[in-house]
Amino acid sequence: MIALLFALLSLTMVLAYFDMRKVAYAVFAVTIAISAYWLDFHASTQLTIQL
Repeated sequence: MIALLFALLSLTMVLAYFDMRKVAYAVFAVTIAISAYWLDFHASTQLTIQL
């Protein structure tokens, strides 16, 4: 999941470099949404550590 987020943010930077800012903003917004979902999922699930 971290690799996907890194790839999307890298794509955002490449798109912004090539002056495709509207597409870059869209990819960035999708990346932020996925990141927020991923953080919420990991912050709200119980740990299943068996001691």
